[in-house]
Amino acid sequence: QFQSLQLEREMCLASNCTLARVNLSLRPRLEDGKASLAIKYQELREIREACWDKQQRLEAYLENWSPQRALGQLQAKLDASEAESEAQIEQFLAQDLPLGSFLESFCQSRTRSHICRTQLEKLQELLQKDQVGRDPAGPAGDPGALASPARGRLAPLRSGLAP
Repeated sequence: QFQSLQLEREMCLASNCTLARVNLSLRPRLEDGKASLAIKYQELREIREACWDKQQRLEAYLENWSPQRALGQLQAKLDASEAESEAQIEQFLAQDLPLGSFLESFCQSRTRSHICRTQLEKLQELLQKDQVGRDPAGPAGDPGALASPARGRLAPLRSGLAP
């Protein structure tokens, strides 16, 4: 029985030694796999950071170039153009501006106002259509909701002096 245990022990040692050699022979493959995995994780970190940066830039871009921001900018441009027209009228009425230069500058100013108003109204229409497309029960909205407060003051002039 002692010999049988001795034989079993030697067989276990031989098996253990064989397994150790196999493990040692696989060690370079394991190390290469670990190095490759570390490289992949580094690439993943870099890609994740690049993706995060791009997402931040996209969010900033979308915030800066949203339709609502464009609407606000058009409204400000329209208000400025109409204020310029009013200032020109006041200068002309105060006889600080000759008729020829008044007509030229006033026509240009009113043309800019008209173009800006048209763009503003068109953008409002598009936004309303987009809103209705997303939410069929959405608000009807007023296309002139963001129209200039100077609009009513200059309305009588449109028929007379403005083109």
